[in-house]
Parts: sequence; C-alpha cells; structure tokens
Amino acid sequence: MRILIIDDDPNYGQAMTSFLIGQDHEVQRIMDPKIALNSTKDGTNQFDVILLDLIMPGMSGLDLLGKLRDAGNPLPVVLVSGFADLENSAEAVHLGISGLVVKPFIPGQLIRILNKVERELGFISQSLAVQTENKAEEKELSLRDGWQTQIIQLMNTSIDCWRSLSGGGRANLAEVSGIWKVNVDGESLRTRTLDRYLKLETLPTRPKLGKVLDTAKFVLERSPPSSLRYTLDTKVRVLELTLDALGLWNPKPRINKFENKLIAKIPATKKEI
Repeated sequence: MRILIIDDDPNYGQAMTSFLIGQDHEVQRIMDPKIALNSTKDGTNQFDVILLDLIMPGMSGLDLLGKLRDAGNPLPVVLVSGFADLENSAEAVHLGISGLVVKPFIPGQLIRILNKVERELGFISQSLAVQTENKAEEKELSLRDGWQTQIIQLMNTSIDCWRSLSGGGRANLAEVSGIWKVNVDGESLRTRTLDRYLKLETLPTRPKLGKVLDTAKFVLERSPPSSLRYTLDTKVRVLELTLDALGLWNPKPRINKFENKLIAKIPATKKEI
C-alpha cells in the first residue's frame, strides 16, 4: 500500500517507516501536520492510508482528522496513540478511523491493523492476511494493563448510565440484562462476578470481553441521547479498537442484539449490596 505517516517524532517515524518499507509498502513521512494537510486535502489518490499521530505541535492529529473529514476526504486513517492519550483520542472514533495503533510501536500490532485496511480496500484476501499476521512478532502482553483499565472504566460508566436511565444499580442491570449471574442473599441481591470487573485488582486474568461489551451495548441501546451516553459509546469504541489492535478482539458490525426500546424505571425487589 501507499502509506503516509504523519508524526513529529523523528525516531518513532523513522522506525515505523523502515519497518513498513521492509514489508513492501510505499511510505512517505511528513513531520509537520499543516504540510501534511495540504498534501491530502485535495482528495487525490496519492495514498491508500494515513498513519496519524494524535499528539503533535501546531495541530493535533484530531484537528487534522477533523479537517480531512470536513473536506470530504474519506481516506482510511489509523490513529497512533499512547495509552496515556487514549482519553484524548476518544473524539476520533466518531470521525471515522480504521484502527488504532498503540504506542510503543509493535510490529505484530501494526501488521494486523494494516491487513484489516487492505482487506477493506480489497487489496488482499483473508487467508493471506492471516499468513502475514502469523509471521509477525507478537509482544502485546506488555500492554495488558492499559486495556484492563479501559475495561474497568467501561463497566463503571455502564452502571452509571444505567442508574441514570432506570434508577437501578449494578444488580438491577445484571438481572434485567441477563448477562451476569445474580445471587440472592437473604433480602439482598449480589453480583459477585460482575463486581470483579469494577476494580483493577479484582479483574480476572482472562476477562470475558464479550460480556463486558454486551453490557455496555445493552445500556446504550436503551439510553436516550445524553452526555453520559455519548461518553459510554465512546469508551466502547475505543476499547474495541484497542483490543482489535492487540489481536484480542475482532469487532463485528453492530447489530441490535437486544430489544430496541427504552426501559422505564424498574423498582428493585431486593436490596442491592
């Protein structure tokens, strides 16, 4: 593919450039985001995809992406961000990005995201993409703490959003959704499994990612527009992109898995613990 790298860090940009050239891609690197914008805003087919750094002086990657989209440029964009900057990258998921590459630069992660873009553009088949990914160096486990933190934040935001919607807490959410097991303890409801997903120190070593994302989407599909709903939707998209980049999750097109209607306030029949 013809790849444009927009990154003001000379060392990081050069490392990525050298790696991509070694993978038989054509690469151009621009360090100044304003110059890069002028090179891409005309909409010509100079490049197939942009690797865009989030934090740059003069113009952030988010601002540059917004200007591209405002100009009607649909070019696939892969955002490059450190875990510490993921909150700042949240708006980008609503501007349309094809993937997220998490710093520090990991070959296997980058290959996987670019293979996804190539499949979407019709450049390679699924089988060829898998062969390429299997040859890549895999060191994603070093990034584990970052996505674990995102899981905790997503679950807590889901509960906050549900409480705002229905007046119920985590046990009420678990009971209504049917996603998490609810135990009756005397006059109280307990959610021992769900509770483990609310703190980093109790999160399972192999968390059930499907349940986490299903919980958030269950709440989203029943919530009216609000700032809290927007925050929850953003956290879902960022987590999916992060897990996809790490090879831990393969996002599927969004389908209304649950009945699409608002739930009125549901009175709790048991006291929640």
